[in-house]
Amino acid sequence: MTLAAMTSISRALSIAVCLVCLVSVTSAQKSKKSTPLTKTSPPAASVVIATVGDERIFLADVERAYQKNLSRRDTKLTSVARDTALEFLRLYTNYRLKVQDARDRGLERDSAVKVDLANNRRLLSETFFYDKAIADQRVDQLARRRLKEMQIGIILCAMPDPVTKQWDTIGSRRKAERIIAQLAAGADFEKLARDSSDDKETASSGGMLPWISGGSIIKAVEDESYSLKAGQVSPQPVSSRFGFFIVKVFREEPRDMVKFRHILLTAKEDRDSIATDLFTDTVLAILRMKPAQQALALRAQGIEPSGDAFSDLAKVYSDDKTSAAKGGYLGSAYSRSGGMDVNGSRLVPAFEAGIYSLKDGEISGKVKTLYGTHIMVRDSTKKPDQIVERDAAKRTYRRLYFEEDKRIVLDSVKRVYGYQWVDKQLVNFMSTIDTTKNTQDTSWYKSVTAVISNEVIHEMPRGPITIGQFTDSLRLRLDMRGYTLNRAGLERAMNKITDPLALEQATMGLEKQYPDFASLMQEFNDGILLFKVEEKEVWSKLRFDTADARIFYDSTRTRWMSEQKYDLTEIYVLSDSMAKALDTRIQNGENIADLASQFSQREGGRDKRGALSAGSPKTSKLAQKITPTTKIGAVIGPFPMDAGWSIIRLDGIVPPQQKSFDNALTDLAPAYQDALQKRLTEQWLSSVRVLHPVVYENAVIDRIWGKASSGKRK
Repeated sequence: MTLAAMTSISRALSIAVCLVCLVSVTSAQKSKKSTPLTKTSPPAASVVIATVGDERIFLADVERAYQKNLSRRDTKLTSVARDTALEFLRLYTNYRLKVQDARDRGLERDSAVKVDLANNRRLLSETFFYDKAIADQRVDQLARRRLKEMQIGIILCAMPDPVTKQWDTIGSRRKAERIIAQLAAGADFEKLARDSSDDKETASSGGMLPWISGGSIIKAVEDESYSLKAGQVSPQPVSSRFGFFIVKVFREEPRDMVKFRHILLTAKEDRDSIATDLFTDTVLAILRMKPAQQALALRAQGIEPSGDAFSDLAKVYSDDKTSAAKGGYLGSAYSRSGGMDVNGSRLVPAFEAGIYSLKDGEISGKVKTLYGTHIMVRDSTKKPDQIVERDAAKRTYRRLYFEEDKRIVLDSVKRVYGYQWVDKQLVNFMSTIDTTKNTQDTSWYKSVTAVISNEVIHEMPRGPITIGQFTDSLRLRLDMRGYTLNRAGLERAMNKITDPLALEQATMGLEKQYPDFASLMQEFNDGILLFKVEEKEVWSKLRFDTADARIFYDSTRTRWMSEQKYDLTEIYVLSDSMAKALDTRIQNGENIADLASQFSQREGGRDKRGALSAGSPKTSKLAQKITPTTKIGAVIGPFPMDAGWSIIRLDGIVPPQQKSFDNALTDLAPAYQDALQKRLTEQWLSSVRVLHPVVYENAVIDRIWGKASSGKRK
């Protein structure tokens, strides 16, 4: 790889880090254990631990950078070793020096930087706005819901209109209201579901669904379910794009994650169902014995007890061979609403009910399913991890609900700001075009007359959009190709035009409204300035100077040594029996080279009498079997190698040799680049420190992390 290529990679990595570009500090440094702040200490937000020129460096800011850059979001900087904390503080002050220098140079006023900052703010503000407006609350709600699971039933009313074949809204609502009235009068929910639900799949099971928790069913039904208590039915029809639902909550319980094992016994050619049932009784009887009796009973069955009778019996007798090998364990925790935590697969209802009827450590009786007869033990139960569940809720929300919620919020914002169609002109426009076409058609717009082109079709704060302007956008913008010319397609197209404008208005005051957004923007803006100034002072100056590289080579000569190499003799054969036979002959005194010339099956091995020269790829691979204590003349093997078997003899050792500058260049170039980068950076920072001196508040540092044992102070 060339130095230029490596420089490009380094620059890309610098962009990726972007925010602070701090180098990871190893936590393995040995130092005196740090002393945390006491309860009477001031909050971290007001503790100044250094200054960079006129800028005060607060403990809270350094800690936030430490947690973000090293992915230790719950680690207090005050709890890490002094040396680790101070090394990170040094990196942080270097970062602030770079940003200070960028500001001194006026880079914030550079036109290219202004564009980057504006684009940066647009992206960040959009994400932040939607998070604050909807996502954070909905994710929190989903995460709470995922701690509980419910068993519900549904009845769907979606009567088709005989003309349009779509569901009849008015008729469907009236049907739902009639059913709710019948349920209030005491009618049986499951019977009504079978007789009246328009969802035939759930109707066949009396409307019953598998257990649900947050994010496992359509939003309208989920919201209704979590608003009801066990035994309650929807008081009003629940509207959705599928029709009107009626929901009943049968049970609600904490969402328990259980681990369990089972033994499956099935009828076979040599054991009919009656015999299988009797054998199940025998297995159950052993499991219910006291430990001493269990051990005797297992030995009587030819099983050596391990101390876990269930596991012993599962391994020998269970007909579920996948879990039998693991003592009956299926491999992950299970919840009724989420299934197996590794893949979401669900147990059959009878099996699931059997597991959840047990207490931890309790063994079931005979549980019959379509697979056979099961004996189960519920090993343990745990509650969901709230952090894990929130992360899962965030992923679920983004996947299922975010886009729909975003549209609702944005439409609401646009109504507030006065974005609206001029309905009369929209109807007029649609009457002049063929609404069965889309914007891919090259002539669709030709029916739009000059008379109506100046009419306003949409109002907005920045000024109205005319029919002519809208037509031009639909006709000329590449991102509107393929839009349908019916009402839905035209609304999508108008949203494409107006959404960014409305969002810009909605996010104008985020910095004042949310201090955390102001901090986020400052961090990202500093990151852009950092990259720009580092580009000028470091990356653009990284050039491979041969003379300078030779000086670096001379000063680090001991780093550029060849590896220790070995001369070997090898016999390679394809079968282990042949390898063992040859090894015996070598041990009995026969020469390995003579045997290699007769039996080696490696290409060219016989002609060379098994000799492998030092440094060849094959020698290097075989040499991995050599240890520091291996002596010349020692024979090693046989051992597996290249789909066959090898026996080797160590014939000689070639010690490491000094590489020439040219031979060392492949390894030397990246090290030279790294050294040059550090040198340029330090020269640059040294000049900046003259204008912006770095001062560490040693008294505060000593109070937080204790005094340095060596007496040295940063």
